[in-house]
Amino acid sequence: MKKLLVALTALLISSSAFAFSWDSKQENINLTAGVSDSREGAYKLGRQFASNIEQSSPKKLKRTLGIYEYGLKTNSIQIDDSQIEVDEFSTAQGDVKYRAIVNLGYSYDIREANNR
Repeated sequence: MKKLLVALTALLISSSAFAFSWDSKQENINLTAGVSDSREGAYKLGRQFASNIEQSSPKKLKRTLGIYEYGLKTNSIQIDDSQIEVDEFSTAQGDVKYRAIVNLGYSYDIREANNR
């Protein structure tokens, strides 16, 4: 009985040494929005894609952005900024195409343990 009491006391003391805090992370990701035959069409695809992502719920953003962190506070995920680039490339047949790339800056909070 005495050993059980000592073990419980040690457990209580050691568990109080752990505390949690929230840490904010900021990341960037480049996503391809689509391919078009014209530069203007590619920009339009990029704007539509960025608009759809900015209006997404935090749960959908988690999947779209591929955020799989332990202690993630899902409701904290937000898009901070977006930029659209158009990349010109040639197909194997020699056709010129335009690829819309959306650069997203986003942030989220995760819970981290502080050991004292």
